[in-house]
Amino acid sequence: MKPRFARAIVLLCLLYCRAALARVEAQCSTSPWITVWPDLETKLIQPRQVFLFSGSYSGGKYSLEKMLPQFGTAIRATLWSAHDSVDLLVLGHFEYTGTDAWDAHSQLLLQPSRPLLPDSVYELRVARADENLYFLFRNGQPKPGQRRATAYRWQVSAVPDEQAPAWVATPTVQQAKYEANSEGIENYVMFSYPLRDASPCLLRATVRHVSSRLESRFMLQTWHDRLPIGWFTCGGNVRLKSEEAYTVSFEAIDAAGNRAVATGTPIPFRAPIKVACCWGN
Repeated sequence: MKPRFARAIVLLCLLYCRAALARVEAQCSTSPWITVWPDLETKLIQPRQVFLFSGSYSGGKYSLEKMLPQFGTAIRATLWSAHDSVDLLVLGHFEYTGTDAWDAHSQLLLQPSRPLLPDSVYELRVARADENLYFLFRNGQPKPGQRRATAYRWQVSAVPDEQAPAWVATPTVQQAKYEANSEGIENYVMFSYPLRDASPCLLRATVRHVSSRLESRFMLQTWHDRLPIGWFTCGGNVRLKSEEAYTVSFEAIDAAGNRAVATGTPIPFRAPIKVACCWGN
């Protein structure tokens, strides 16, 4: 191969890789806001509704991985109505630092300090001292004269859910996948979701790497009626090591705070094999 032709091929490869990385960065840009479960589309919540706040790395003055741990201490979150105001108490704090700063994300599990009033409409309010932190919740900047508030408003159900979730079987591995491409890395294991409950549920997962005994704890939601463990192109909950042995435990927490563990014994599984690819990793 002639040197000039070889240099041209190398240059084209570099330009292509640079363009591919640009596409990844555009697709995988992190959100500067805290997301909330239940979301904006939810109409009814429970009197003892469980809430999940999630935030990714954002940097700057309002870096979410630094601010989320302040909830319940320096930062006060309340549910407010015209005739009531109830503080949200932190039940759990979960952090994932990942392999670099952009992997970092935090989660907070919260619940009202006392039951909300049935049939009342509450809005989420957040403040630090006298500073209104409404803008952390993907609200955008208000127009002149517009009220500075989060967009989260829900009505409280008149019928509380007092029934705990019921696991009808032990979750099992349905799919294990490793794929590297121009958009990133997919490296995950999908478990079945044999659960019954009258309310929407969150899942508290504890993943343990067998040889190192290192554990990761996090909250997750179902995806296409499956329980996702691992990494999904732009984000995830744990980085799995190729073909290595793990265990996972699942605890269901429904909207009303009722809980049920899937099994008393952690479920063993093995990470998918890492596939060599021109895209790296």
